[in-house]
Amino acid sequence: MWVVRAEKSSALVRIEFESVREAEVVKQALAPEEELPATSRCQAKVFRRENALFLQVEAEDTAALRAALNSFIRWAIVARDMLEPRRKRNG
Repeated sequence: MWVVRAEKSSALVRIEFESVREAEVVKQALAPEEELPATSRCQAKVFRRENALFLQVEAEDTAALRAALNSFIRWAIVARDMLEPRRKRNG
């Protein structure tokens, strides 16, 4: 008989931006998602230090961790990409 136990999983992801302002804008864009109540399977925190954004995720299992990381990283990419037209205008 096989017994599978899911262990708690966690990750800390660092995403660097060109400026402190860009990191702060992306952090603010992710704030509504971070403020949602933690589910029974995962919890996420987003914080900034200088021009780096940190995503800390704790989950009940690796599947929940992977899902949360994928979501937050995609949202961060979308928020960053929304800054691109402004960056090109300011050249």
